[in-house]
Amino acid sequence: MSVIAGYGCKPVFQYKFRPLSQSRNRKPDGGFCIILYENGVLSFSTYAADGAFSDELCFSLSPQAISHFYSILRSTQSWLGDCPCDLRAAIQAHYASSFAFDGYNPIVIWEMNRLICEPTCSELGYFSRHIYVLFEDIASMLSKCGVHLSLDGFTWDAAKVHPFRKSQQPQYYTTGRQGVV
Repeated sequence: MSVIAGYGCKPVFQYKFRPLSQSRNRKPDGGFCIILYENGVLSFSTYAADGAFSDELCFSLSPQAISHFYSILRSTQSWLGDCPCDLRAAIQAHYASSFAFDGYNPIVIWEMNRLICEPTCSELGYFSRHIYVLFEDIASMLSKCGVHLSLDGFTWDAAKVHPFRKSQQPQYYTTGRQGVV
């Protein structure tokens, strides 16, 4: 239960996508990070190919979104605390997915699309699939709010939600270049 310095509210969920090698399907970039705060604000940050901070937009979600998030998180109590913090196969990874959930240690999964195909009896496959289903549940909840999250992308529905800059909501933020959960 850590608080990011300079932020008025505690983060409850974080997802970060980092490409580790250039892909034909993506323009060269440093990935992105979303952080959901307990006050219902969602921060979306992008990074340059060298890993430097590029930009940040924020979105206000409904109070029901946080309640829904916690109901999803409560359903993971039987396994999330047992999940290893670093899941990787013996192959070279082209991207990493980092997850942080309120009350649990952060988890990094290297090349998740490959790991979810691991055998059912393997620890890698078991936890990767569970994290993937949890991620999909959170993405579905966010979609109802107008933001669309996938393993390697983020968009929003301008008819449902409007991005704002931190300077438009100074009571919530002082800077966006802080560490993560």
